[in-house]
Amino acid sequence: MSFELRLRRLIWSLTYYVFFRWTPRLFFWKWRLFLLRIFGAKIGGGCKIDPSCFIWAPWNLVLGDLTCLAGEVDIYSVDKVVIGSNVAISQRSFICSASHDISTLSRPLIHKPIFIEDHAWVCAEAFVGPGVRIGEGTIVGARAVVSKNVDSWSVVAGNPAVFIKKRVLKGSGQNEA
Repeated sequence: MSFELRLRRLIWSLTYYVFFRWTPRLFFWKWRLFLLRIFGAKIGGGCKIDPSCFIWAPWNLVLGDLTCLAGEVDIYSVDKVVIGSNVAISQRSFICSASHDISTLSRPLIHKPIFIEDHAWVCAEAFVGPGVRIGEGTIVGARAVVSKNVDSWSVVAGNPAVFIKKRVLKGSGQNEA
């Protein structure tokens, strides 16, 4: 890790613990978004981020409009994490854009971007790994482990996450042709 990155991380960590983490849950939404934007996050309108949510590198975070990161969500944003609009990331979920290369004994850090498209819901305590794309409207079940791309309008669950069914919205005409 370069000196510049270490310094940015140090300044962000201090800012997080002094100015972000302590804020009351039901208030200071705009304050938390302001702090993240100062550190380079690109955040749409109407987003809500719980004060216990931790974002490793805000400069690698992109959020669409009306997206919610619930309590104790961990965004390990070593690489880009792009989350669309109207997305819910439920409590204690882990969005992890990096891991280690196990093909060598030195196990260097490797990273790939994560994309979570519009209208998706990552349920409580789910894990989304590096390089994963979660399609539009997809539901990732509680405690699921997602290590591969997931098609749009799917429901997946389990460890590893497997396809359960297509997500059909009532009265939407989604399946009418």
